[in-house]
Amino acid sequence: MAASGGLAAEHPREDVLQWLKNLPLAPEYHPTLAEFQDPIAYIFKIEKEASKYGICKIVPPVLQSPRKTAIANLNRSLAARVGASSPPTFTTRQQQIGFCPRKPRPVQKPVWQSGANYTFQEFEAKAKSFEKSYLKKYTKKGGTLSPLETETLYWKATVDKPFSVEYANDMPGSAFSVRKNSGREGIIVEGMTVGETEWNMRGVARAKGSLLRFMKEEIPGVTSPMLYIAMMFSWFAWHVEDHDLHSLNYMHMGAGKTWYGVPKEAAVAFEEVVRVHGYGGEINPLVTFAVLGEKTTVMSPEVFIRAGVPCCRCHVYLFYCPLRFHYVASSISWFMTPFRVCRVVMFEYACSL
Repeated sequence: MAASGGLAAEHPREDVLQWLKNLPLAPEYHPTLAEFQDPIAYIFKIEKEASKYGICKIVPPVLQSPRKTAIANLNRSLAARVGASSPPTFTTRQQQIGFCPRKPRPVQKPVWQSGANYTFQEFEAKAKSFEKSYLKKYTKKGGTLSPLETETLYWKATVDKPFSVEYANDMPGSAFSVRKNSGREGIIVEGMTVGETEWNMRGVARAKGSLLRFMKEEIPGVTSPMLYIAMMFSWFAWHVEDHDLHSLNYMHMGAGKTWYGVPKEAAVAFEEVVRVHGYGGEINPLVTFAVLGEKTTVMSPEVFIRAGVPCCRCHVYLFYCPLRFHYVASSISWFMTPFRVCRVVMFEYACSL
């Protein structure tokens, strides 16, 4: 097991926001093949350290599934969900970016159904078109921006004129293949893909050591995975996981995604900052917690840092990001890509700290 953390080391340009440059990184772990055999045991092994940040990154020691395979599995999941449409489609939600001073609580961002349906290829084309159009004034021809530079553009956009982006969320399904019973469960060898291991998101919630393996019902997003497809600047508001369960997120393809996390020990302080600076101090702490539960509150980590609330950053690409004991903007994180497909599932330990 190896972990690395500290300050961002992406060598950003001078126009990156200073607080972003100084934001600590969540720990990053590189398990060996032997450590990767048992998901629950490994996360239990790293949790004491990782819980100090609220989030972390795990880099699998095996291969990712081919893009073609992931897209085929995604389309099968979409077809099973919406019926026999050919090709399968999904709908999206519009998410507001920008600042509306007339709103009583500008940090609460509106989300509404787009009414549009896309195939995977159609949404990918739209996401790439938006990214190219938006970034052309910030990059030279053929140039690219670092994650920190893109994040800077996002946070500047949140206080500028409003516009919207699209995001497909909470879609039951998976871009992993169904694991075949080979009689060698738990044995990982060189050349295997993530989907061939116990970390396959279709089954990890019911892995050895998880209490959820005893549940008879399937609960999408808890015992079985959900898919999320996003574009640049798509966001997911500050939140805690349902029932305080762990959450495991895997990036299948696309550009990176940035998470911001706050550890459990700072939860009360975090909520108070939201109550005072986000909601104007007009509601009590219990109502603050309830409003945060609506998952529409988007506030810059800079606000929390200035108030003394610890916050960290985790940029992921094709890696696992397990979460627990935190407030997280897995979202203000999802703005990080021109196009991205990821999935999430939750699980709980049979024994806990």
